[in-house]
Amino acid sequence: MHHLISRRALMGGIALAPFISSLARAQSGETIRIGVLAPLTGGGGPYGADIVKASKLAADEINNAGGVLGGRKIELFIEDDETSATAAVKAARKLLDIDKVVAVTAVWGSAPILAVRPLTLEKNVVLTVLGSADEVTEGDTKGLVWRFQARASSWGAPAARAILNGGYKKIGLLHLQNPFVATMIPSFLKTIQDGGGAVISNVEFKPDQPSYRAEIEKVFAANPDAVFVPGYVNQFTSIAKEIYRGGYKGKVFSLTIAAAAGVDGSSAFVKNVGKEVAEGIEHVQPISPLDRPEYKAFVKALGAPDGTVFPFAALQYDAINVLAVAIEKAKSANPVEFAKQIIPVTNGPGTKVATGAEALALIRRNEPIDFTGAGQDLKFDERGELLGRPFLHQAIRDGKDVIVGTVGGGA
Repeated sequence: MHHLISRRALMGGIALAPFISSLARAQSGETIRIGVLAPLTGGGGPYGADIVKASKLAADEINNAGGVLGGRKIELFIEDDETSATAAVKAARKLLDIDKVVAVTAVWGSAPILAVRPLTLEKNVVLTVLGSADEVTEGDTKGLVWRFQARASSWGAPAARAILNGGYKKIGLLHLQNPFVATMIPSFLKTIQDGGGAVISNVEFKPDQPSYRAEIEKVFAANPDAVFVPGYVNQFTSIAKEIYRGGYKGKVFSLTIAAAAGVDGSSAFVKNVGKEVAEGIEHVQPISPLDRPEYKAFVKALGAPDGTVFPFAALQYDAINVLAVAIEKAKSANPVEFAKQIIPVTNGPGTKVATGAEALALIRRNEPIDFTGAGQDLKFDERGELLGRPFLHQAIRDGKDVIVGTVGGGA
């Protein structure tokens, strides 16, 4: 770099201007501002703290490796979206209008994401999300919206396969009324039918009902041998208690975001319902492959026990790293410019790397990279969809999650 600048200086000196400007920005301490709009409370509350912790881990590693664009540090601005569209909009406006972030990341629930997306698009700011509603990446996203999670329509089929693999054929469906869950239902129904089963009762419930007793009675009236209850932990806590109190027969399946017990039984769900109510409930969710060295390294760096399941934190760690690497690759903190580099740095070809620090060193030497990530081997399509997300099937036994196996994804 020194030789190149000197040569250009001898030819006229004008090429020094961008270098001096960049150096001045670094020396002045100007940071790359990234918003972390996490679900610290509400339905996504159980995941918010780990999402923030993972964001800070990535930013610290990047900054300790010299930052980006000649020494500029990553600065995080953290807000709680409360898993609420109203709160998310208020927080996003602060991030966009006051904090002047170049990206809003970590948005989790479908309703908050869909409420925030128009705001980030209007400002031409990158949006990375951990939610699954199909609508998130539909329409004109200007190449600025990136999903670090499986698309909602791909969740239904793995859940259905987990149920069919257990030998259950008469299925009840008791599902939350919201865009995320609604999108997974068609593939769930088709997979059950294609697998020789039948959905014999199909009942919907609203998110903020004071009681779910009538809906539970209705779905179990058909005597299903298994019932699938997709939703969030706050609703499923009440539903699981009511199913247990009512003495209803039939295996209960849900999503990990609703029914996770954790490796040590310390989850909010088990704490709220107790081991007896939770016993035998099975759940499915897209997950990071637990045996990948990159994931194990992330778990260790986060200070968690080996084998800890982080459904969202690992991918948020990846999101912060990918943004930093894309900024370095683009030689620009302009969101419109660095968003174009997300696919080149994640899809390869190039040297496989799993952390921002590793990737930045190669980018600075103009070497191609294939950012594999901690959450999974990252690959995106042109819509900003994460490809190839695996699903993990678990069961609660003695208050703890036990792995049953993996089931394939797909819409």
